[in-house]
Order: sequence, then C-alpha cells, then structure tokens
Amino acid sequence: MSTAPSAEEQFDEKASQQLEAVYLTPDVIEQRERVLALLAPRAGEHALDIGCGPGLTTAGLAHAVGSSGSVLGIDIAQPMLTMAARRCASLPQVRFDRCDVNALSAADERFDVALASQVYEYVDDIDAALTELARVIRPGGRGVLVDTDWESAVWASSDETRMRRVLETWNEHIPHPQLPRTLKRRMEAAGFRHVHVAVVPLLNLVYDPATYSVGMMTLIGNFAAGRNGLSAADIAAWREDARHMGDRGEYFFSLNRYVFMAERG
Repeated sequence: MSTAPSAEEQFDEKASQQLEAVYLTPDVIEQRERVLALLAPRAGEHALDIGCGPGLTTAGLAHAVGSSGSVLGIDIAQPMLTMAARRCASLPQVRFDRCDVNALSAADERFDVALASQVYEYVDDIDAALTELARVIRPGGRGVLVDTDWESAVWASSDETRMRRVLETWNEHIPHPQLPRTLKRRMEAAGFRHVHVAVVPLLNLVYDPATYSVGMMTLIGNFAAGRNGLSAADIAAWREDARHMGDRGEYFFSLNRYVFMAERG
C-alpha cells in the first residue's frame, strides 16, 4: 500500500483553488482543448468526467454533447465538486457526484465516452479501477485517460541537485508517478482495445505566473517543504532561483502529458 496522501487529503479548499488557477493558464487550456478534440464527444452522447476537478472539462463535455446528451462529473474532493457545480450551474445536462473511482455511481454500460485527466496516478489499485471504468462504458464506447510521468520533466535550475530533490519529493505525492509506462497494458487487461497513445507537451520558456510550471511551484513547494530534508528556506530558494532564471532569459520547463485513447471491447 502506498504511503502517498490521498487525493481527498491533498485537495482541500485552498489547494483546490490553487489548482483551478493553474488549470486556467493558457497552456493548460490549450492542453484541455487538444484532449477533448482527441476524445471527440458528439451531440447526444452520455459522458463521464472522472476526477472532474473544478469542472472545466465537464463544461467542455457538456457543450459538445449538447442538451440531448448528458455529463456526470465525479470527484473525491468536495471542494472541487463545489467549484464544478458552480461553474456548470447553467448546464442542465450536467450533474455531479462524490464517489471513488473504484465504486462508480453508474449502471453498467451507461456511458458512450469517459475522460480522466491526472486521476489514475492517484489510485492505489489501478487495475481494479480500470475494470470498474470498463464496466460503465458501453461496448464500442470510448475512453481517454491522461497521465504524467514526472521523470519527463525538464526544468532548468542553477542548482540541479536541489531541483532533482524537489522533483523526486514531488513524485511521492502519488502512488504511481510513472504510470504511463504501464497504462497501455493495464487498459488492455481491463477490457479496452485499440489503445493508442499520444503525447501532449507542456512547454514554458518564460517565468510567468500565468503558466503551468510557475503556477505549480506553489503546490509542489507546499508538498515538498518538510519532506526529505527540504526546508521551507530550500523551497523559497528554489522558487527565487526560477524567478532569476526568468530575469536572465534562461527559464525553461517542459513536461509530457501522455494521452491514452481506447475503445471498450
């Protein structure tokens, strides 16, 4: 059993608001649009948004399926659901539920499409969760899962040792920080077929609060401070160094999102 804190524990009201701000940065908006385009939801379809967070993807799904379709957004963190419900209040085809991915609140073969972004890496028993996901998608329905391997991160720093310590510590916030390496075969074992994998990179070349990487420094720093010998002063120095890298025109961040697209067998 992993010792990583649960998603419910990590996403209190403050952290949920910080993550929402990151999700509203232009580069993450572009990523979200690309993933939705790969899923290609159609009018009249019934969609499941797993780990719906603040409801941004939920709203995108709702607009795609229209009034003749439906969207169920689920999350384990109540602050996320509160934000999502507020964001989607004018969309009657949307409803939300608080539940775990190992016990989805839906009948067998209920959905035409399902989408989960940065969800399964938080789940201890991934194979059971994927089997549960397959249960609620109709045969021939589509599933898209997005997850990150944080070892794909390239983050310029004048102190590479400290940078590695921060990222290695951040890996501990989830049970499966390298999930993309095994996700294809896990999906196939759970009943999905025709699993295709695409890469959606995040690239930041300037130090700007309105980017994914700078926005994530708060969440990463809050988690890493006090772990593995990293003090609050270490984290402050890391963040200040990144700002100075930006002042010198040397800021560089790149991270791969891996998108797994499959059909329910």
